Amino acid sequence: MDGKLSADLLKVHNANIQNENTKGKSTIASSASNMSGPTTTKLSMKDRVMGVGGGGSQDRSDKHSESSSKISGVPGNRFARIRTKLRLHTLLGGALSKRSGSEKGGPTRVLENTYKLGPEDGTKFNQQKAEQIIHNVLNMYLKDRVYDEKKFPQLCKTLSDLIKERVKLSGLRRYKVVAYVMVFENKTQGVHYTSRSLWETNLDNFATVTYNGSDFIAIGTIFATYYE
Repeated sequence: MDGKLSADLLKVHNANIQNENTKGKSTIASSASNMSGPTTTKLSMKDRVMGVGGGGSQDRSDKHSESSSKISGVPGNRFARIRTKLRLHTLLGGALSKRSGSEKGGPTRVLENTYKLGPEDGTKFNQQKAEQIIHNVLNMYLKDRVYDEKKFPQLCKTLSDLIKERVKLSGLRRYKVVAYVMVFENKTQGVHYTSRSLWETNLDNFATVTYNGSDFIAIGTIFATYYE
């Protein structure tokens, strides 16, 4: 009877030892898993660029789209684009929206150098003819007029344009023309009118005419310089 009890007690003791061993292994495995932390997946550089395995690129693209939409909504940005187009238009000589003849399929005009150092016969600036043109314009538009400080400033601009265009149509070729008209009220005051220019004395010249009105004085002057 004692032998059977001792055998049964030995079996129970061995079973208890096995249970303790299995519990110890499970606790060690769980502690090891806790120490290792969460599992991570290693991604290659290509996967990172393509955005595989993460939402970082998507978040960045969303933030970029939001910022671009905010910038496009600013009214000043539209004017900045317009200013940029105008600058390009100026730098390209007004050819921003126009195509040249070769792009349109038409013939392109190529001009050769003339190598001319002086005007041709009959195209040189004539001082007497220019003075006659100035006198005719001033007499036509200022005759029987009374000085008006409000109307005469714009009238001076109109007379300058008329004199310049009529002198250019008188037969000039390859000349730069500058016209100037000055009108002031006559109060018996003294007036000094002087001009200085750097030019070729054999080709360049000027003409000036003084017109006396009822209560004003008008001076019309034109400068003509030859360019190669």
